Amino acid sequence: MNTTQLTESLTDIFHSEGHRIVFWYDPEQEFIDAIPSLSLDGVHTVRCDAESLLELKITLELEDQEGKYLLYFPYPEPEPDKDWLLDIKLYSRVFHADQASILLSDLGLANQSMRSHLALRKKFFNSQDRMARLQKFIMPDDLEKELDLKMIAVLVRAEQAGTFDILMKLFASLCAEKCDLTTPPKVWDDIEKFGLAPFFWDLLSTTFGYKVSHPSLSDFLVRLLVNDFANTLKGDLPASLHHFLFENRTRATNASVFAAQWRSHLGHYRQYAQISAKIASELGLDQLLTTFDVTDLLDVMTFEAVEQQVIRGLRSKIIQPHQDRPEDLKSAIVRRKDGHWATVQLAGYTTDSNIYATAYAALDAVLDLLALRNVYDAGFSYPSPLAMFHAYTSELYRFDQHYRLFHEAADTVEMAGWDVLKTVQTFVESCYSDWYLDQLSISWGSFMQGEDGLLNHWSLDDVRKQQNFFANHIQPILRTKSKARVFVIISDALRYEVGEELTRTINTQSRFKARLQSQLGVLPSYTALGMAALLPHESYGYKEGSDQVLIDGQPCATLEQRGAILAKHEGMSIKADALLAMSKDEGRDHIKPFRAVYIYHDQIDATGDHASTEGETFQAARNTIEKLTSLVKFIINALNGTTILITADHGFIYQDQPPTSLEKSGLEIQPQGSIKKHKRFILGNNLGTSDKTWTGSTHITAGTNDSMEFWLPKGVNRFHFSGGARFIHGGAMPQEVIVPVIQIKELEGNARVVDAVKKVGVSLLGSNRKIVNNRQKWIFIQTEKVGDRMLPRTLAVSIRDNDALISNETTITFDSDSDTMEDRKRSAKLMLKQGSYDNTKEYALVLRDPETQIEYERIPVNIDLAFMNDF
Repeated sequence: MNTTQLTESLTDIFHSEGHRIVFWYDPEQEFIDAIPSLSLDGVHTVRCDAESLLELKITLELEDQEGKYLLYFPYPEPEPDKDWLLDIKLYSRVFHADQASILLSDLGLANQSMRSHLALRKKFFNSQDRMARLQKFIMPDDLEKELDLKMIAVLVRAEQAGTFDILMKLFASLCAEKCDLTTPPKVWDDIEKFGLAPFFWDLLSTTFGYKVSHPSLSDFLVRLLVNDFANTLKGDLPASLHHFLFENRTRATNASVFAAQWRSHLGHYRQYAQISAKIASELGLDQLLTTFDVTDLLDVMTFEAVEQQVIRGLRSKIIQPHQDRPEDLKSAIVRRKDGHWATVQLAGYTTDSNIYATAYAALDAVLDLLALRNVYDAGFSYPSPLAMFHAYTSELYRFDQHYRLFHEAADTVEMAGWDVLKTVQTFVESCYSDWYLDQLSISWGSFMQGEDGLLNHWSLDDVRKQQNFFANHIQPILRTKSKARVFVIISDALRYEVGEELTRTINTQSRFKARLQSQLGVLPSYTALGMAALLPHESYGYKEGSDQVLIDGQPCATLEQRGAILAKHEGMSIKADALLAMSKDEGRDHIKPFRAVYIYHDQIDATGDHASTEGETFQAARNTIEKLTSLVKFIINALNGTTILITADHGFIYQDQPPTSLEKSGLEIQPQGSIKKHKRFILGNNLGTSDKTWTGSTHITAGTNDSMEFWLPKGVNRFHFSGGARFIHGGAMPQEVIVPVIQIKELEGNARVVDAVKKVGVSLLGSNRKIVNNRQKWIFIQTEKVGDRMLPRTLAVSIRDNDALISNETTITFDSDSDTMEDRKRSAKLMLKQGSYDNTKEYALVLRDPETQIEYERIPVNIDLAFMNDF
């Protein structure tokens, strides 16, 4: 403090505060030379080492009772029983100008007892930057421990002066350049330089129970993560890790609370991943984990290696059937999918999606496939083709859907360089290709031939035919509503199960609702015939001597040709990409003159029908769902569309494993009258018959005005493999001829409220709201099942003191579609941060949306750990 500052401070004391006498003790004589330079108006400055204190006392109390005096003592303040001026001092002011006093004032600390501690830390205060950042943390009643904690927070540049915040920042500095756990970071040198290291190790002891003779950051990190591992592991910790356990098991709970907060922190989870991976490698964790069952590891989130072991374990259980029920394994997947490693953004993988979540999605699809397989273990048996048609549209399509979802996820996992699902793929192919397709073809094939067979009567009661699509779906709307406009999206090879998922996806949108129906597709089930069947026509069929399909005598193969046919019915045709490329105004102007807008989309067929790309068929299906959802939004939001229909020309069959020679229907005698040869059909005239084929006429199976004949290979067989062998259509299997029709309408008025999209409700079970243990399990119930307009809800569950997190935070997804309440239960295991809690205070069990941080519910709870902490 310079002379000017001294003058200003003393002037303020005398004139603003109104003190008459001020005592100033300067035991170090830091300011003895500055005394003569002080310029204090109306104040007598007295150096008391040169004065008689008795005479000074007489002057102050008798001779001059109005004058202002600064009494400077270049020595320490005397003890009260030796202080001649004690009675005067009691009604006067004592001024401190030593560094500790200045710091007390600058920091706003109220306790004079802190002066000696500040002197010990004086090196820290030499930096104005450190001082400025420390002042943001300081509270007036802070004592030594609080001050040291906040000084360390300043050094590591933590956002908050909490133990957990400091540790996250400190450990992040280990990974600033390369993740080297053996070399302390540079900031540690400052912690030691300013004498804060002993306090730091004492802090770790009181917080976690970390007490060793030679503490180090690397040693603490190993013990921290081993303790988190042990806290969440079911079963015994490996013997080789026992010596890392903290002796105080109550405090050791904080290891899990901190680790959970660290790895979920948006600013620090990447460093956690790096450090935990290094420690896992040093511990040889991969080998140690092989001794544990999946159920032992379900709650362990400490190491990424655990996630990999869980996936390996689930894979092993799946390919060794009859040991675990699919539904039991699914509960394990539900738990892990909500865990850290399956939800965090991971570095080092070639895919944007979380690789673990994708692997679990693949395993989930396998388990769904197996559960369905168990239901139909005896095969498929139906009294009529209509019954089997309805069985397919109500449930059997799920075989194809689960198979697609598995391969979609498995392909992504494989692209990331993992082989973990290879053996599962073999298992899935055995179930799908070798059993399901075989059983389905046998059962459906039994209805194909014979006098009353489908090939002679391509019709099912109450099932609409594809060739009547315009008459059944479009014409009634155009006739009854003079200004109505219908949008028809035709997606090439959009099979029924893909349409079912598309319907569910569209139904997550709040302004419109989709309803899935079906129709019996034309046979052979290929593009030229299917596309023609969907157009308005009086009659249609093949040009004589050719495979060209004509609508009322006009060609219909190209977009322009279809547009010309639609123009006769106030319609038009356009490609989906061309429409989506338009602005809102351009789109409205383009469709304004028309009432039937046919929009053509082709991704599944364009991908699957070529040998070089057929392996991407299922990804094309995913892209199709996304593209058509966007197209529906554009039509409703930008083009004011109110009625949309989505359908297809045909479906498809896809097998990931290449077909064998057994699936090739060799024809010793090639029909002489053939006009068109395809993998799944031959078209022509006077083809005759063959024992190896199904034969028929398009007049019966497609409603053409001529009688073009066809041969089909039975089941899923192919005539030849050119142009790709795994993606097929053209035949009579349900996947090829059961065509989806999705009707989408915009919700209006009260319907928007009544039929609004909502998320399922969640309630806490039980009436007990008292926490008596630092580890507690909470049970929640999903109050509604997931359905078309009822969406899953994901919640982050934690215990909080106001907003301060005092436990770990765990994520739960409530996505059950079960009617049974027991199936809709979910649990959260929370570990309370070790510390002192007021049993009369109200804390909260908080449920939040993890993305928006909006609170779903805040449930008051009491914490009473008195009994537990007595021992």
